[in-house]
Amino acid sequence: MKSFKEIIFPSNKKKRRRRIVLFVVIVVLIGVRMWLPYFLKDKLVAAVNEVDGYECTLGDLDLSIFRGAMVLQEFEIKITENAVTKPFVYCKNADISVEWRAIFHGSIVSEVILDQLELYFADGNSEEEEQSGDASWVEPIIDFIPLKINRFVINNGQIEFENMVSAPPVNLKLTDLQLKVENLTNSTDEGKALPSHLKLTSKVLNKGNLHIEGDLNILKDLPDMDLDIDIKEVDLMELNAFTMAYANFDFEKGQFALASEFAMLNGEAKGYIKPILTDVKVLSFKEDKPVLNGFWQAFVGLAFNITKNFKKDRTGTKIPISGNITDPNIEIGATIVNIFRNAFIKAYEAEVDNTISLKDIANDQDESSFWDKFKGLFSGDDDDKE
Repeated sequence: MKSFKEIIFPSNKKKRRRRIVLFVVIVVLIGVRMWLPYFLKDKLVAAVNEVDGYECTLGDLDLSIFRGAMVLQEFEIKITENAVTKPFVYCKNADISVEWRAIFHGSIVSEVILDQLELYFADGNSEEEEQSGDASWVEPIIDFIPLKINRFVINNGQIEFENMVSAPPVNLKLTDLQLKVENLTNSTDEGKALPSHLKLTSKVLNKGNLHIEGDLNILKDLPDMDLDIDIKEVDLMELNAFTMAYANFDFEKGQFALASEFAMLNGEAKGYIKPILTDVKVLSFKEDKPVLNGFWQAFVGLAFNITKNFKKDRTGTKIPISGNITDPNIEIGATIVNIFRNAFIKAYEAEVDNTISLKDIANDQDESSFWDKFKGLFSGDDDDKE
């Protein structure tokens, strides 16, 4: 039986030379495989740290060659221009890999799956205590991914807002956030105006639920979209710290819901927001409340009662939104009319109306174009052209 040395280095010189070369190649490949994750980790952290105001830390970076994946573990982004200790972004696990399903459609693209993504925002009395941030740190990460992202998923995410210096302190959370956006690069359904599908669900505080679903096209500089949004079963008493800190009143009971549709085409937007409050009670006389605060809460409670639909014990309105996204028109007059429509004619339901789509915006643009042409008959513009 041949020894290991005889197998690797046989007596035949030609075979021995080939096996030595093969052995060296294998050793080099193993060395590169072991060194590459550390190299990529340092390059990624350095690229993000070059963005002004942000600092990146990364626990580990792993490569799965057979799966075509790169996995980031314990990824954090901190804002260096404030005194907030919590990171602006934290992700327990980010899996960036080839989307094998898209290969069957002739596209080589990637998918990104983020587990336990957390975003943290803060307010305070000074800029040192505030944290809002932006998405400028995302660009070097996207540049780092060799393939275009076609599928984006968030599992068990969280968005938190705090103000620890207000009276009382405020803490609001969206938890159990699940997001899935598919076909971002339009690898399938190439004929559709909105080829990508988005679905987001989340818990709002302890009892409420958020649901956003619709289609979009992000391949344009300003994405087109058609989205439905609804929030249900939010306990208003869970918002008391926020309303006391920012509006100086609190709720004794009640529920909040919201329904909205929003569409945008070529930067022109159209939609509405329907906030609905049910079984609301604001004022409760207590000895520990200052007199002026009691008067203010009485006024707020009166406003709710005046605008309430007594049959369904519901206060609400419908806020129409239209115009260019850079300067949208919020129709205040229609909003006020809709408050009293809810109170005296028919109470609004916390459901989307299915009345908004891209076709509505396209029709509005066509009507504007026709009107512009009609006005041109009398404007004398043709004389200027001669």
